[in-house]
Amino acid sequence: MKNIVACIDGSKLTLATCEASAWVAQKVKAPLILLHVLDKTTRPVVSELSGQIGLGTQEELLNELVELDETRSRVALKHGKQLLEDARKWACAKGVEEISKLQRHGSLQESLIDLESELRVLVIGKSGEDHSTSNTIGSQLESVIRSIKAHTLVVSDTFITPNSYMIAFDGSATSEKLIEKAMNTPLLAGLECHLVMVDETGNRSTAFDQAGMRLREAGLSVNENILSGRVDEALLNYQQEQQLDMIVMGAFGHSKLRQFFVGSNTTEVLVKSAVPLLLIR
Repeated sequence: MKNIVACIDGSKLTLATCEASAWVAQKVKAPLILLHVLDKTTRPVVSELSGQIGLGTQEELLNELVELDETRSRVALKHGKQLLEDARKWACAKGVEEISKLQRHGSLQESLIDLESELRVLVIGKSGEDHSTSNTIGSQLESVIRSIKAHTLVVSDTFITPNSYMIAFDGSATSEKLIEKAMNTPLLAGLECHLVMVDETGNRSTAFDQAGMRLREAGLSVNENILSGRVDEALLNYQQEQQLDMIVMGAFGHSKLRQFFVGSNTTEVLVKSAVPLLLIR
């Protein structure tokens, strides 16, 4: 059975990540893995100029730096283990039955790639521990989204159990796949669905009508709306007006993700949204 993986880093989004991952694990009835990754640290190296500037002095400084670095590593390891244990207890209290803890050294991206074969849904905070505001994207988030083929739920400061969601449809092949996934994933089962498309002409396309029909035939409760204006603003305004709990969008294909991710509508929505964004693969 594939797992739900929650990235725990001790940032202010850690609680929201725990809440979201507990909801996902229970919704899809899958085991939860709490993942904490310790980034590789850069070790001090001896300078090529050591002979000219005083070898003894530099060696003494390097030894102090190495000792300090080792102390930091031990503290970070201990802190990470405590974070994972606290998160485990929290998820257990929320009713999640199958929980495991995993601590890795290296990069987050590499760790998730290693776990990809057993990954069903990734839950990750929008900004990491090095960001003071959630109105930014964490430095590793783009590379993670680019690399991982599983569904990814990106959370902001707070997480509220969703009762409704909005599907951003644009008529593309990715959107067609998005509709298929939305029909079949238990993650969205029982939630109120709003199918929206941004079109300056205000006209309903055949693809949009067919998407709505497919969702209704699958037994979903669907509200259909054509929006106008700048894509990211139109989507976010509608989400706020309707007080929808989650936004669902299609993730990009790997071959052209770098090209379209930077400056894309998905990025703008991701940065500005106060509600979780579910990227469907």
